[in-house]
Amino acid sequence: MTHSVRHSTTGDVYSMTYIVRHSTLKVKKFQSTAFHPESERSIERSHLVLSEYLGHYVSEDQTDWDSWVPFVTYMYNKTQHSATRYTPFELLFGRPSTRPSALRQPPEPRYNYDDYASELKDRLRTAHQQAHKILIEIKGKSKEYYEKTAGRSKLKVGDKVLLFDETVRRGRSRKLSAQWLGPYTVTEIDKVNATIARGRKLVKVKVNRLKTNLIDGLKK
Repeated sequence: MTHSVRHSTTGDVYSMTYIVRHSTLKVKKFQSTAFHPESERSIERSHLVLSEYLGHYVSEDQTDWDSWVPFVTYMYNKTQHSATRYTPFELLFGRPSTRPSALRQPPEPRYNYDDYASELKDRLRTAHQQAHKILIEIKGKSKEYYEKTAGRSKLKVGDKVLLFDETVRRGRSRKLSAQWLGPYTVTEIDKVNATIARGRKLVKVKVNRLKTNLIDGLKK
């Protein structure tokens, strides 16, 4: 069986390590597009949730965040996922997570090891099949919604636009840096791409990285 994984981290050492590991585990790696995390929505969303959890418990100086990571990951892994409708723990181990308070209760009777292993395989198989079916349905609905809302760009040749730029100079804070550069002039529109004039150079970028320069519109 071949699995797929997608990541956006760069670096020669990092990439070589993953190439060796993926070839051993028969995993096919996909590289995401720079400045376009849409293809990594699930992992980015999980990171956002973990950050929100940590934000509720860290101290004011935020120096103790690492001490809360085990508790935060435990809560995340035992919380039902809105897409799969299973907890990550249950999909991995084939059973619901046992809370620490449950240790005070008498243990549940078990059969022999063979019966338990067979039952565990059935639970894992059923959970994965149902979660996969639900994910396919949700992705189909997301695709339909995207196709309805995407549409064509409203930009026209000659428009003055601003370009979204996530690059940050060394020693500068991203929150304090200007993320919209420009204005630049649109010279060509091609479906999801646009060509802009940056000085003497013509640069092709995605239209979702552009927005109309409102100041220029007010002058008109």
